[in-house]
Amino acid sequence: MKVSTMVLPLILIGATSGAIAQDRHANLGEVHFETSCTEAGEAAFETGLLLLHHMMYRQSAKAFMDAEAADPNCAMAQWGIAMSKFHPLWPGGPTPEETAAGHTAAARLSEMDHGSAHEAAFIQAVLAFYQGEDVPYRTRLAAWAAEQRAVLDAFPKDHEARAFASLAQMTVAPKGPDAVPDLIESGARTDSLRADAPRHPGAYHYSIHAYDHPALANRGLDVARGYVSIAPDVPHALHMPTHIFTRLGFWEDSIALNTRSAKAAIDQSVGDAISNHYPHAVDYGVYAHLQLEQVDQAQEMLVGLEQSPNLENNFGTAYAAAAAPARIALEQSDWAAAAHLPSMLHPAVSWERYPQAVAIRWFAIGIGAARSGDGVIARDALAELAKLGSAMEEKRGMDYWLALLEAQSEGIKAWVAYTEWDNESAVTSMRKAAEIEDRVGKAPVTPGHVLPARELLGDLLMATGDMNGAAEAYQAALALSPNRHRSLLGLAKASEQ
Repeated sequence: MKVSTMVLPLILIGATSGAIAQDRHANLGEVHFETSCTEAGEAAFETGLLLLHHMMYRQSAKAFMDAEAADPNCAMAQWGIAMSKFHPLWPGGPTPEETAAGHTAAARLSEMDHGSAHEAAFIQAVLAFYQGEDVPYRTRLAAWAAEQRAVLDAFPKDHEARAFASLAQMTVAPKGPDAVPDLIESGARTDSLRADAPRHPGAYHYSIHAYDHPALANRGLDVARGYVSIAPDVPHALHMPTHIFTRLGFWEDSIALNTRSAKAAIDQSVGDAISNHYPHAVDYGVYAHLQLEQVDQAQEMLVGLEQSPNLENNFGTAYAAAAAPARIALEQSDWAAAAHLPSMLHPAVSWERYPQAVAIRWFAIGIGAARSGDGVIARDALAELAKLGSAMEEKRGMDYWLALLEAQSEGIKAWVAYTEWDNESAVTSMRKAAEIEDRVGKAPVTPGHVLPARELLGDLLMATGDMNGAAEAYQAALALSPNRHRSLLGLAKASEQ
């Protein structure tokens, strides 16, 4: 048994050419976790733990499997594999393949000696996630979060207990404005951890997630800039600061890091599939380019994404593959182009798994059609959204996405009503959409709603001649998303009158 205090370099994980390469100038940060594993098993375990905090889940799983190979009796290796197969803050849930692999690791873990009381506490937390056969994903997350926070009660000074407790708290926090108290507490905990462990990746990563909120983004600027310094070549560490940059409207900074993240994600993908960190960075990069009216650069990023045939088949990929092309049309107010987006989406994704991502395409088509005067296509889009809503209801745990789908549908209805000279119904529907989006907030997977309902309300009020109301709507949109190009333009036009 030993305590590790080393700063681990990025090491070769497996034999694949796309794995993280050895580089004595690059690193992952530093963790301290005493295990009952052999020295070789613990070394691989520590690499997996660092990658887990960076949310490099596929690479993390490979490192934990290396720990298992080095020490078949290392219970914490199975803990790590099980932890790497569900992604607490990522919307969409694990794939069926990840779920099966996680249950296999949990079953093995249940039969092993759990080692020290410290190890056993972490193991009990992850096993809580995998208990039961037909348990909804959100219920599993809540079970894990409760046990993980109990680990902190038992080991209040432990670095890993503090880091994972913050992750757990954010996982079960409410959405939208109601999340602020939990996010402040979670961020304060990891800020404190960073003071004690200045190279701990979770102390950076989880603080950024805590402050990825309109009311808190300024708190995250220093930590966002610091994260890159401890992990300058990790794809997700390169991307994460741009959550804060996006919240504050720092578009050049966002473009620079998402460009680096996208390249690193391709270079470091494990196996045959390109990591979902690549499309995720592309979506954020496209969004930032469009705010600076750099349409050609946004289009170039999108072409690279759409010409990559072997994208990882998960929700992160699905969201970006649906959102990025929609953004290019909608952010330019090119309603005809939006109305004629193809219904077919990237072939690498099993789209039947992700109706909430497919809804983005039909929202773009519906808004584009309604605003370009094609009521037939707009109503077809509404019908498709209704079908997707039924599919979401069958999946359970989709309340957030069902709320967004309602906002998307109300937005389309508003513009259909406007084209039919029913301004009262149009404004009522558009206000309802904006209120829903304000209430639920945005998910971490997106730089922002594909076209914010509050901004669309500004467009509609200006179209009906209510310039004061339009200006208020644009100001409210900018309070949530500073420096948004369309909102700034709308506000300027509304203020001229």
